[in-house]
Amino acid sequence: MLGEKILQLRKARGMTQSELAGGRLTKGMLSQIENGKAAPSMATLEYLAERLGCEVADLVDKKKDYTGLLSEIEVLKTEGNYESVDQTLKDILPEQMEDDIALAKLYTLYAEAGYKLKRKDRKKYVDMAASFYQANALYVNSAETLWAYHQYCRDEWLDWEESYQILTRIRKEYTGNGLEDNIVFQLKLLLDEAIDLLALEEYSIAHKKLMEAIELANKTNVYYEMDSIYRIAANEALRNNDGEEYLRLINKSEQYAVFAENEASIKVMPLLRAMHHNMIEHDHAKALVELEQYSDEEVFLEPLFQLEMGRTFYGLGKPEEAIKYLNQVKMVDYIIHPIDIAMLQTAEIYLALCYEKLGRQEDAIEAINQAEKKLSVMPKSIYYQYAREVKESLTGEKGTDD
Repeated sequence: MLGEKILQLRKARGMTQSELAGGRLTKGMLSQIENGKAAPSMATLEYLAERLGCEVADLVDKKKDYTGLLSEIEVLKTEGNYESVDQTLKDILPEQMEDDIALAKLYTLYAEAGYKLKRKDRKKYVDMAASFYQANALYVNSAETLWAYHQYCRDEWLDWEESYQILTRIRKEYTGNGLEDNIVFQLKLLLDEAIDLLALEEYSIAHKKLMEAIELANKTNVYYEMDSIYRIAANEALRNNDGEEYLRLINKSEQYAVFAENEASIKVMPLLRAMHHNMIEHDHAKALVELEQYSDEEVFLEPLFQLEMGRTFYGLGKPEEAIKYLNQVKMVDYIIHPIDIAMLQTAEIYLALCYEKLGRQEDAIEAINQAEKKLSVMPKSIYYQYAREVKESLTGEKGTDD
């Protein structure tokens, strides 16, 4: 109540009614205001606030009901009208979080609209909403809010460092708050942590995360995204040139893909086996058999297919055929992970090798220089090391050290 707030502030400041009333109010009028028997005008409120050393807003209970606005915004979101969500909330949302779940949801929706519109100025709204949920033990709401932000950091902005920091925050805040009981959420967290760590060149830690996910799945009989987990884990075997382990993990991935009826994962298996034949076994004839099987289907992940075909024909001693495929390798917007991008950039390494076989030394040098330049700013994967080795063999010069 207004009168009670004025009374409490007056006493907190050690003022008598006469002192607060000053020359503009009588003691009796102030008494009636404090007892709720009289309603002050705005001018009187401004006068009292000035004498109390506070703002009028500190005296008035102006808590806003955000329920109606939330319903309106949720309709706009359902319609996919994120521009209207953004414009509607832009000048309405208070800069400080109030104890109001509807307001927390509005902060979340405002942040989401920003993601969709490619705006990066929404982190504070994510933080306010997540902190409110956390303080009120609404851990699922908080995790969902942070998770959406992490996905946009990674998939839209390619900010792997920020993405991983958010995942670390999620793990820290929800360990002991039900995370251990939610096996699917744990598996999602481990998988995405590994993906981010690979992008940040933390290969051994990423592999440990994936092995932890596999162990957890086997222990609990919950097999969320196991085809992806095994497939990504196979990267470590490829890095270590461990063909037996690579095939074991790829075969496991395929089993889970078939079990989950994941057509995308099933389709990519011949490509992954071809990669094994080309990079570890150096049996390019087997690789070609796998790729012919792959190309019988609608071509999926076409740039990687073109790369593998080029690598295969180079290995078979057919540089002209290899060049035709390697020149078709293009970057596409659905391949975003640095390791995958680095793999595509190896097309120029194989172009250099093909040109050398054809006696086109200048073209070979230009191609390998381009490959090393591009790969030098990517995670230092096996592909970057290969570019350095090829450059040294072609030119006698060692690659650039960072």
